[in-house]
Amino acid sequence: MAFIRKETKKTGTYLRLVESYRDLDGHSRHRTLYNLGRAEDYSPESLKKMGEVLYLVGGGTLEELESKQLKETGRYNYGFPLVVRKLLKEYSLDSFFQRRINNSGLGFNLIDSLCLLICERLHDPVSKRSNYLNQTDYFGLAKTELHQIYRTLDHLHDSQEQLKHMIYQKGRDLFNQELDVVFYDVTTFYFDSDKEDGFREKGFGKDGKIGDTIVVFGMLIDQNKQPVGYEVYHGTQYEGHTFADAIIRLKKKYQIGKIICVADSGMMNRDNITQTQEQGYDYIFGERLKNIANEKQNEILDLKNYQITKIIDEDSQAEVEIKYYITDYGNKKLISTYSPKRAARDKAQREEKIEKAKKLLQTPEQLEKKAKAHFLKKQEKNIYTLDEDKIKNSERFDGFLCVATNNKNLPVAQILDTYKQLYKIEQSFRNFKTFLETRPMYHWTKKRILGHLALCYICFTLLNYLQLRLRQKNTPLSENQIRIVLTKMQISLIRQDQREYYLTSKTPENATAILRALHLRGLPDLIPIELIGHYT
Repeated sequence: MAFIRKETKKTGTYLRLVESYRDLDGHSRHRTLYNLGRAEDYSPESLKKMGEVLYLVGGGTLEELESKQLKETGRYNYGFPLVVRKLLKEYSLDSFFQRRINNSGLGFNLIDSLCLLICERLHDPVSKRSNYLNQTDYFGLAKTELHQIYRTLDHLHDSQEQLKHMIYQKGRDLFNQELDVVFYDVTTFYFDSDKEDGFREKGFGKDGKIGDTIVVFGMLIDQNKQPVGYEVYHGTQYEGHTFADAIIRLKKKYQIGKIICVADSGMMNRDNITQTQEQGYDYIFGERLKNIANEKQNEILDLKNYQITKIIDEDSQAEVEIKYYITDYGNKKLISTYSPKRAARDKAQREEKIEKAKKLLQTPEQLEKKAKAHFLKKQEKNIYTLDEDKIKNSERFDGFLCVATNNKNLPVAQILDTYKQLYKIEQSFRNFKTFLETRPMYHWTKKRILGHLALCYICFTLLNYLQLRLRQKNTPLSENQIRIVLTKMQISLIRQDQREYYLTSKTPENATAILRALHLRGLPDLIPIELIGHYT
């Protein structure tokens, strides 16, 4: 019987046509019928062609040969479902929604529907209809109908208070942390609509959208950007009036003892200060220097009064010098700082506004609502000039920043460092708006709007948790880096001669770090289809 033998030597791989036979003593022997030379001397195409010819000479057909080759019959993403399921389990959200399934007798898998919505929001945020169409891109999710996706939002709305409390409590338990500082801020989410209904209203949108309706979203986070809670208000709600409501709810819902509330100067008003203190909390608020009485203002703006201290910059971990001045003002302690870098930035921003004002002087009909913001003053109807006095007064405040607190025992460095961390909630809102693409919103009923925001809040929570775990393992990854890694985690369904297997893609860089951070095991390279249940 003849066959082709492959022999690997230092000089290359050699092919020979060999025949088996038995010698006179009955022993099995091989003899070379023909030397085919080095395999490297043939192109891959020519070797394949020779194989096809030999198969046909042997009585086979091309159809049979084709059926024996590997064929990819499907390709799916397994990275997002694998990680999202684990994150839901970490927060016990899987068991929470399983109870809802058991108690309500739902006719669909609420957990898989929620998993799909989270995967899509983290992967590539699109409409709920597109979520429905994209579900076959993911591995291991039960089929969800479009109306069931919308019903999932309804369940999120109905459970939102329980979810907020659960996420807060689990966040504390998972990291074994006490809540000592909360950061508060407000943003707006706009709709692709100008229809008002008492909830969606035309207001001051922070995205600069004119004519679209909005809702106001206030959120509390801790020092690790872990969410503490959120509230949603109608579009005309003044942001400064939301803080007191958030603080009262915080005390009522979570029975939190002593904490420091940190917010920017937009929250500095008498009602907010009163409510914060009545709940037994301390505060660190940004103070508007321009609103302080002139005598105290002059005192603060005099650099001769300033001292120097050193604090550790959180980002660079380098020691930096801070010029500061402490003074009492009413029942508050004011800590003012001066920075030449901040002064240069303030000057540049003012000069940009002045340049814009000069251009606007050419179109005075557009200035009725913008004059003050652009250093202009009105002389008479449709006649404006630069307000030189206002410009000169603005220059006095270049480089100064002032914060107020009712805690007179905290060290200056701690107060300043705590207030500096307020940027974390601004980063959180950027994640909501850009990475998770919470807006524009296309839902029109209040229930669906709140369900959509609850979904985005869960996504934000799970993503931030994953990033915290990665930082603990000294492998920090940005949101986009995580998205890229999970997108590359693919699995193919392949068929060979009536048998089917799952073949995983090459493990992308940083995938192992994500799996280790969540104590997940990766999938084997090749899995028979009948054994896939052991890995999902």
